[in-house]
Amino acid sequence: MFKKFRPSLAYGIPIFTSLLYLCLMTADYFYERSEKREEAISTEVAHIEQHLIRMQHIVESALSMQDSARIEQEISLAAADLSIMVYTVLNSKSVIRFANHLVWRDSLATQVIDGYDLDLHHRTTKESAPTTFVNSERLSIQTYYPLHTNFQNDKADLHDLIYMEYDISPLINKVDNDVQSSFIRSVAVSLIGILLFLLILHIYLIRPLRTLGLKASSSAQLPNGLGSNDKPVTAIFSEVVAIQEHLRDFSEKLSHSKKQLNDSQKRWLFAVEISKNGIWDWNLKSNEVFLSDRWKEMLGYEVDELKHELNTWQELLHPEDKIEALKLLNQYLNNEMEEFESVHRLRHKEGHYIWVLDRGMVVDWDETGAPVRMIGTHTDVSDDVRNQQAIIHQTKHDILTGLANRSALLDELYALKVHQQDDFAALFVIDLDNFKMINDALGHHRGDRILIKVAARLSSHFSTNVLIARLGSDEFVLLVKSLGDDLITVNRRTVALASQIRQMVGRSFHITNQTINISASVGICVLNDLANMEPEQMLQHADLAMHQAKEKGRDAHAIYNTEMEEIAQKSLWISSELKRAIVKEQLSLVFQPILDRDGEIVCAEVLLRWTHPEKGPISPAEFIPVAEGSGLIQEIGYWVLKETCYFINRLKARGIVLSSVAINVSARQFNQELFVENLLAEIMEQGLAADTIELELTEYALLTNLDIIKQRMHVLKESGISIAIDDFGTGYSSLSYLQSLPLSRLKLDAAFVSKIGENDASNAIVKAIINMAHSLNLKVVAEGVETQEQHQFLRDHDCDTFQGYLFSRPLDEEAFIQSLLKPNTIQDGKITYL
Repeated sequence: MFKKFRPSLAYGIPIFTSLLYLCLMTADYFYERSEKREEAISTEVAHIEQHLIRMQHIVESALSMQDSARIEQEISLAAADLSIMVYTVLNSKSVIRFANHLVWRDSLATQVIDGYDLDLHHRTTKESAPTTFVNSERLSIQTYYPLHTNFQNDKADLHDLIYMEYDISPLINKVDNDVQSSFIRSVAVSLIGILLFLLILHIYLIRPLRTLGLKASSSAQLPNGLGSNDKPVTAIFSEVVAIQEHLRDFSEKLSHSKKQLNDSQKRWLFAVEISKNGIWDWNLKSNEVFLSDRWKEMLGYEVDELKHELNTWQELLHPEDKIEALKLLNQYLNNEMEEFESVHRLRHKEGHYIWVLDRGMVVDWDETGAPVRMIGTHTDVSDDVRNQQAIIHQTKHDILTGLANRSALLDELYALKVHQQDDFAALFVIDLDNFKMINDALGHHRGDRILIKVAARLSSHFSTNVLIARLGSDEFVLLVKSLGDDLITVNRRTVALASQIRQMVGRSFHITNQTINISASVGICVLNDLANMEPEQMLQHADLAMHQAKEKGRDAHAIYNTEMEEIAQKSLWISSELKRAIVKEQLSLVFQPILDRDGEIVCAEVLLRWTHPEKGPISPAEFIPVAEGSGLIQEIGYWVLKETCYFINRLKARGIVLSSVAINVSARQFNQELFVENLLAEIMEQGLAADTIELELTEYALLTNLDIIKQRMHVLKESGISIAIDDFGTGYSSLSYLQSLPLSRLKLDAAFVSKIGENDASNAIVKAIINMAHSLNLKVVAEGVETQEQHQFLRDHDCDTFQGYLFSRPLDEEAFIQSLLKPNTIQDGKITYL
């Protein structure tokens, strides 16, 4: 094939410049000629029209005085201009009455005058308006000039038109000659300029570039590229200088790369020789395989005893290893594995088998991306049994905990699917809640210690018919077999097992004199239809159930069902829309009053509401768990804090003072490293007293390092901010922290309040919590008070403050202010409503 022709700049630029110059000059010539022609013709037309105005007056005057001699005289004088081709006076019947040629008189104009148009004659006289135009075919100006006939005596012979045709070819020739002369002068001058430009361009740009091109081509052939003594090219353009510098840098890098390549080849040859590994090189198109001498020697063969083809390797494979080795090879070639690595046995020439570690990689592909060449090594590992066991163990076990890994779990699930029995099995996915916060607060080393301890607890408790695996990070999996053949019984057992798992994880961890508490969310997938489920799908269902448990508030469990797919989709939608809710001002605050024993509003709990423009109000029970799970709760919490500060300032502006306003703070937000500093800075920026803010934390927020939490709470307490434990009794439920943490209130969960009066046990729990709180100098707030009986019971047992629908639902800002102006009152133990 011929090489593609590429012209040189030395010829390309002059040729292109010349062609462009010719095109521009030619266009300019024709444009100027056209303009000059039109200008000259316009001048001539104006002159003719002025002459005809005068002639019209003379003809009309002569006709009125019946002085035809004067008309003949004027036409004779005008005919002295040789460019006048036709000059006639016609009557209404198109008969020539006067003409510059005597032979035309009394003849019909249509018979003797070329170019005359009878219809145009009649239209001109009818409209009584002159008609003048340029006839480009005849190179003439034709004029039809009407005459007034109302004063002519001879009505049978009315003279109504002057017709003139003026030859403009001499005029056009003169214009063309002038333009041509001017064009020749312009070409001569500009041609000199173009030649000077091309000369300068050649000297200072083309010639340096050509020199650099020759140097570039020669540098690739020189062993050391451009020499240090190579004379630089003189250039005035910065681009040429830059190219020269880049060429020199490239040449130096090329020389360095050649040296590195040569050194690498030497090192590679040395490494191959010293490692005693066998080398193979496989051409996938022809199935030819190069086998190094060391490869053959490893199996006891001489250099010429084995054929260089793929079948040689396949025939030497141990029958038990052949299927797996070929499977791994095909998976690698199909891009299902990142690397090819296989440990298998090959038959020695003497009949026994040796273990080899076979590694390889694709080094060449065709134009479609298909592999065409693969190179690898064989290492004899027969004498290193421990190393062999370690390799096998690492492929199926987690390095940190020693538990089975994802690969081993999937293999077990696949085996369970193949050998399906009547008994049910269950898959438990266990995720440690907020483990990332522990890693951030305590460091990854202590986080790894916790993971090891969790693995040890699970391993010590579960043994028979249970596979324990770690999938990564803080996620563990239990595969429990032989749970029974009755689905109802199996579901009951899985729930019991999930509770055991949560209790085991929930016990305190003691690491380097620190007590750490965590919880776990457990997702359960009962395996009852293995034939229609792939192992990955089983794991996916259990993982989905685990995420549903987290959305319940963590430290919970959930069993997979098909409705979770819809819930997951809805959660994804909520997460996506919630990101835009703050910017689009869809979030708002409402305020629920907290009343003392006298019925006065002493505090308010700030509650978050979300009104979506399309879906309308969305329950906090739906979007708060999603916000906590996705990390959006931190941004939303900061927004709530700012808006609450604004609200308190607006109350102060209206002369209204509350003892405090309570804000709910999520565990994720409270455990942020700079949460306390940012909170105090915001309060100070808004000009508020710190004691106007109360933080409500769930017991779940305390399930990390109590020492760090205690330090943060003391800083808040010293600044004046009070701290309340929300939903007390439903979470961690350890009483030890109540003695050491600087708390102000306990909020008795509505679940306990709702059961007041049901039985003695329910009443006893409520009384015990109130007495315990008072013994620790803590105030008690009863949440969810909805009936007069509940309220009376709580008053009788010295509950300090109350909150619930009995007094007020959550109110918007204006309604809340009105409730402050007209508060509830309590008389004789009975509430008076607004």
